[in-house]
Amino acid sequence: MESPLWEVSILRSTMIPDKSTRFTLFATGILLMALFIIGWVLSRTAAVRKDAAPAQVVVVPPTAAPVPALPPEKTPAPSLPLDHQGKPTAAYEVITDVTLADDPANDGDTFQLKTPEGPQRFCLYFVDTVETDGGQPEATREMAAYFGFDSEEPLRALGLEAREFSLRLLRASAFRVVTRWEKNEEENAYYAFIYLKDPDKGLINLAQWLIRYGLARIVPSGREQPDGMSAADFRDLLLEEEVRSKSEAHGAWSRKTP
Repeated sequence: MESPLWEVSILRSTMIPDKSTRFTLFATGILLMALFIIGWVLSRTAAVRKDAAPAQVVVVPPTAAPVPALPPEKTPAPSLPLDHQGKPTAAYEVITDVTLADDPANDGDTFQLKTPEGPQRFCLYFVDTVETDGGQPEATREMAAYFGFDSEEPLRALGLEAREFSLRLLRASAFRVVTRWEKNEEENAYYAFIYLKDPDKGLINLAQWLIRYGLARIVPSGREQPDGMSAADFRDLLLEEEVRSKSEAHGAWSRKTP
């Protein structure tokens, strides 16, 4: 039995899409394909970037530079002139914490001093002043002959002047004692160099100043200076000071009778 014509028309319309439907299907397919390709490209690019990514750089904070050690505190200025290498001569002992002690036996070149080890008596190298207590007759005659005095009267005045000069300086300024602990048996004292600290002139050798101002005589000594100057050179220096003292009429040289 044959189908009616109207049924055939309906069947054809449902099986064969029209032109609009075909275009829509085509466009949808193209879009899906494009989306697939874009997704593949993006995933591939991400993979390439991951493979090509540089290794992670670990930032290490710089290690702090070590703090340089502070320079040691400067040692106090030496208590005596330095040798040619800038160091004090080791053969001498330097006593800086020292003061003058009141003692009636103190005179121009011999002093009772207070030291960290207790009281000590010191006398100066290279010089001799008049004994204020009179001294030995022979020493008195030698001193008078040295300065050209005809009597003892100017000697007593000179001894008192030298005593006042030295004690005034030792009381007024800081000073240092430099000694080898060599004993002067006659004076019952240790030989020493005494350096006075002057803000303008630096360290002043007391023995040199006593000669400079005509208050002492030069006596022989074989002891070199703490700064290395030989005994002969220091004696020559004292002789120069004595010549100057005479020319300027200081101390004993102002009392000498023409």
